[in-house]
Amino acid sequence: MSSPTQSITYQPEQVAPQTSWYALLLCLVPVVLVGSTVITYALNLPYWDDFQVQEHLLLLKSSTVSQKIAHFFDQHWEHRIIWTRLVFVLFAKINGTLNYYGLTLIGFIGLLVTLGILFAVFRRLRYPLLYFVPVPFLLVTLQSYESLIWAMAAVQNFWVLAFALGTFYWLAQNTSATRLLALGLAVFTTFSGGNGALVLIAGLFVLTYQRQWRFLIVWFVATVLSLAGYFYTYHRISFFPSPFRYPIIDWFKAFFVFLGAFANPSPNVGTSLLSAEATLGLTAALGVVVVGMAVLFLISVIRLFSTTRVDIATSFFLSCFLFLLATAVITVYSRVGFAGPGYLLQSRYRIYSALALSIVYLYSLHRWRTKSFLLRYVFGVLLISISHSLFANYLCLEGIVNQHRRVVAEYFNYVTNTPEKNQQDVHQLYVPTERPFFSHELTTLSSPKWWSAPTTITVDTVDEQPFMYTIAKADALNPSLSRPDDGSYIFFKSLSHTYLFAARPLRPSSIIQSGFTNYFSPIGFDAQVLKEKLAPGRYRIGILTNRNNRMYLAMTNRYVIFTSL
Repeated sequence: MSSPTQSITYQPEQVAPQTSWYALLLCLVPVVLVGSTVITYALNLPYWDDFQVQEHLLLLKSSTVSQKIAHFFDQHWEHRIIWTRLVFVLFAKINGTLNYYGLTLIGFIGLLVTLGILFAVFRRLRYPLLYFVPVPFLLVTLQSYESLIWAMAAVQNFWVLAFALGTFYWLAQNTSATRLLALGLAVFTTFSGGNGALVLIAGLFVLTYQRQWRFLIVWFVATVLSLAGYFYTYHRISFFPSPFRYPIIDWFKAFFVFLGAFANPSPNVGTSLLSAEATLGLTAALGVVVVGMAVLFLISVIRLFSTTRVDIATSFFLSCFLFLLATAVITVYSRVGFAGPGYLLQSRYRIYSALALSIVYLYSLHRWRTKSFLLRYVFGVLLISISHSLFANYLCLEGIVNQHRRVVAEYFNYVTNTPEKNQQDVHQLYVPTERPFFSHELTTLSSPKWWSAPTTITVDTVDEQPFMYTIAKADALNPSLSRPDDGSYIFFKSLSHTYLFAARPLRPSSIIQSGFTNYFSPIGFDAQVLKEKLAPGRYRIGILTNRNNRMYLAMTNRYVIFTSL
């Protein structure tokens, strides 16, 4: 027996194609700009979690079939990441070896799929293509620089969003076939990311709105079983800081900062553009706008629940708003303890602000269709989104370069601190094709002699913070956009370990007038040395300078002692 609500399901009329070449070209601008940047700066080198994923793949190779299936669901930090492991396994199987450059491009495709789903929703609204132009300028920017050229983050972060929106789009169709597809994808998404379970939970509310009572029971049972499976053998990461290190008011501020992070065009907080407090205030203000629009929408859905007809757009926006608001809540609770509200401005989280703004914009088109100010509103959003996006892309080239340099330095730490046998085992899966600038001097750089070498250089400041050391020097070589590997690196040397950390080059005081040729200041850096990367010990600090693949290592008389986090 069919559901009684199917008779009131919205059936869109056939829309005649309304394409304009200039609008299409505008839509392609951010895709081309960001895509070409990814192609230029991505590397076939693992970074951070990539090392753990490839080690897990070695475990899979030595497991039986039943063990392989179980290991796909193993916990990775706080998450289950079955999608990421599947991509890595299939890539290695098809290609013969892992290639982190190729994996990064696969991750970027996930961002384009997310954009494509939003376009599919936009087509349901029956507007000219020009009205869609703000969305790619909001969604595809270099503000996500960390995820853009970090293979595991790209595959994980962008594709989970694509799966979430794909689920919501299928669910919004309100047919038996698409509901089943949505349920299958929602369950898969649950085991593919830390916020994946929120897709199932949002689906419960959408089915209630659609008054699909029978399938609501099926979806509820699937949700309970999936959550039980997700948290089976789950263990909390004990060394992550408690959110109660900060007052509750900071939680609320972080919630709005998370959703309004797009307002900060810079890769850093407290630059010459705005102070740290002003940046947090601006992003929180935009977050208030996002939440305000979401609340108005949810109120209208509740108020008209029993009288309104079920339509695709409302179903989609309902699920998206619930997913984004819930994601903000769990991210704030799990991350605000690291460094307060400012931590939520991390590049890896900014895609959620961009997505939230895209949903708010598309919803406003849906809600204000008959308003006389709609055309002026669209052109206002068009102007602001394009100008802000291009400006943010220019500023976030700094983030791209710094992320590129971090990947290079991280690989140094891997090859100098990982036993040779372990590295040989990994060669079953990954054979590096990149030759970082330090490749021919690894033995020299890891030599114990640097612990007692003469002091030949100084740094201006070394400050210890709960999770890192910050180091600054006003007269040190910096990279350029065309030679990102050049410049200064922080060298940490103990009696048993050697580490390298990319210094962050300073920008000119007039960042807009610096252009691309003089993008970085000729000299001067500040650097962050994450304690979690270090083995316990006493370290002597040095500075490794690279210019055109010619290196010079100089040691300071500064030492730090690291015991544990």
